[in-house]
Amino acid sequence: MSASFQVPSAGLDHQDEMPTVGAAETYPSLADVFGGVDHPGARHLAQGRPIEQRHVEGNLFLSPGPEQVAHQSVWMRAVGALPDDDLVHKAVLAYASDYSLLESILRRHGRTWLTPGLSAASLDHAMWFHRSARADEDLLYVQESPSAQGGRGLAIGRIFTAGGTLVATVAQEGMLRFRDV
Repeated sequence: MSASFQVPSAGLDHQDEMPTVGAAETYPSLADVFGGVDHPGARHLAQGRPIEQRHVEGNLFLSPGPEQVAHQSVWMRAVGALPDDDLVHKAVLAYASDYSLLESILRRHGRTWLTPGLSAASLDHAMWFHRSARADEDLLYVQESPSAQGGRGLAIGRIFTAGGTLVATVAQEGMLRFRDV
């Protein structure tokens, strides 16, 4: 791990704009989608994860979605209240940042997490915290994949508060291999 820390200080301040999407509650959560399905995998997605997710373009567990594009947005938040400790919120945000980032690669190629023959793994993961945010409040995770080749793909993510403040940027290289490719 490589880590960089600084004491908060004044200086130049700008950020990318948050894309326009509906509010988190306008999209179904994975608990909404899989809550009534009697299968261990569905129960885990509905109840066994500490992070709630609401995919703006639809989740990639059952279908790849109508468009093969290399980007998506996911509303996310911790399930339950967290203590008022900025380091706890950053740790939860770092954990949550790995949940769906590789999906921008899968979505571009019309694949899902259930595509037969898929082998996937995070190879490296970097994260930059720009501003503080509560991980137990709605955060929009905007994800894109600029490149995939040779069984690997790169994904970049930006995490915004519901009010539009950019709080973190993430980069991840992942292995995504399929037996048929």
